[in-house]
Amino acid sequence: MMPVAIPRYNIRDTKRYYSELNNIALKGIEVITYNAISENEEVSHIRTSYLSKLLDKLSFNPIVDYDGELGVHTVSLNEIDLYGEAETVAEAVEDLVNSVIEFLVIYLEKLDLFSKVEPELKQVYLLKLLRCNGDREKIKKAIGF
Repeated sequence: MMPVAIPRYNIRDTKRYYSELNNIALKGIEVITYNAISENEEVSHIRTSYLSKLLDKLSFNPIVDYDGELGVHTVSLNEIDLYGEAETVAEAVEDLVNSVIEFLVIYLEKLDLFSKVEPELKQVYLLKLLRCNGDREKIKKAIGF
């Protein structure tokens, strides 16, 4: 009987057989590349449409608060520790989108640091937002507005 397992290749073999591995991933099978020196360092090669479907299942749960004393609405995303504030909810969402875009710029600039200190789940949420390519409407849709 043929073994049922995800194909795994070290970096050297991934480079050598990249076209073949890419074709496997395009057909719908995940291919894993690992670092032979540190085997717990792995990356997946997966069909982009599959990753999109998986990330579509990942939902933000925005929290909308109103401070009557200050007359300010706050929209928070606890998943990524960002918020926006303004007099109306719509303006607070726009402020939040600004915060998201500004944070993503810093995140990409300091990726080496953030990849080590941010929780893995937060990084997955950030990946979902990065895939919006800075498009404000796509970001709003991704965060639930």
